[in-house]
This record gives sequence, C-alpha cells and structure tokens, in this order.
Amino acid sequence: MAKLQAAFQEHWVKTFGQALTGADQFPSLPSAGDLKAQVVASRSFSMAPVPLVQAVAFTAAQKRIWITNSYCTPTDNEVEHLVKAVQRGVDVRILLPGSNNDQPLTKTAGRAAYGQMLEGGVKIFEYQPTMIHQKSMVIDGLFSMFGSSNLDARSSEINEELDVVIYDPNFGREMEAVFEMDLRQSREYTLREFKNRSPWERITEPLMLPFRSQL
Repeated sequence: MAKLQAAFQEHWVKTFGQALTGADQFPSLPSAGDLKAQVVASRSFSMAPVPLVQAVAFTAAQKRIWITNSYCTPTDNEVEHLVKAVQRGVDVRILLPGSNNDQPLTKTAGRAAYGQMLEGGVKIFEYQPTMIHQKSMVIDGLFSMFGSSNLDARSSEINEELDVVIYDPNFGREMEAVFEMDLRQSREYTLREFKNRSPWERITEPLMLPFRSQL
C-alpha cells in the first residue's frame, strides 16, 4: 500500500505541482496478507519499468508464459523475447479479443506481429463470448502481473500505468486457473489462418504500423 501511495503522490505532483503533506494524507498501513508483491508504475515523465520487468520475466521463464491482453501491439523486442522463450521449450500462449473488439485499429496494428510469433511457435487465442479487457500474465506459475498496462509501446512510453507483481505459487495457480477457464471459451488463431487473411487485412496492417505507439 505504501508503494501505491508513492505512485499517487508522484502523479499528484506532476498534475498540480505540489506535494501532498500532513498526517491525514498518509494514514497508517497495517500489514494485510503474506503475499510478496511489487508495484510497477509507468510514467510518461520518466523511464517506464514495465517493459524491463516483462523482459526479465520472459527471459527467465522455463515452463509457461501465459498472457491475456486486450490491446496487444507488441514491439519487436517483445516478439523476440517470446519467440526465444519458445525455442527454449517454454509454452507461450497469448489470449486476445476476438471479433468483439472495441478498438479494431489497435487489433489491426497488432496483427502485423502475429506472423512472426506464430511462425516462432507462440500460440494465439481469441476470446469469443465478449470483449475481454483483462491485462495479466502468469509465468511458470510463480510470477503474476496484472494491472492497467497493455503489451504495447503506448503503455511503456506514453500512458500512466500501474501494475502489481505477485511472487507466489498459490496465487500463480489461481491465475493459471483463470487463464484456462478463459481459454475454454476461446478459439486458436493459427498460422494458416494468418496466411489466408483477407486482402483488406493485408492492406490495413502496414498502414497502421506508423501509428502503433499511439493506438
């Protein structure tokens, strides 16, 4: 909770130019629970730590990288980390929105990276019942990350984002159970489907790439 207070304080100072002071602004924070957690805040006015945390987690993964993300336009570095994880024998799965998508241009920009990921062995699934807005990942059933950031350049370079990382195997198993439940309501997007995508999709993908960091 103290880290959340600190993140709020930083944004307050940036917005209003003055710090919050006084005991009333910082109430006592008794311990709650025994999970090991870390707050990761991305700020447009400083270097964003989210992509660094993700890169370290992807590189260290040994068994599973399961990602759920609503607006996924991965950078070249992120794609490379995920493909290299597959080459090490890691089960890499990404769960994304399907036809129910409130930002189709973002999906178009992100789809340009599908080919390289699918050819590299990354498995992509599209959630079917409705728009999925979850932003989370669980790695090796131990490292869990969830919050507001997406797997894209905008979250790491422009937006004000806040995520929480939990280091706990029991919590990780719960995260994996949620992922598996969502996966049962999804369909796999295959490399063959990518190669057979419509002419309209092929035309619009490169048109959206210059705007990827803004989508």
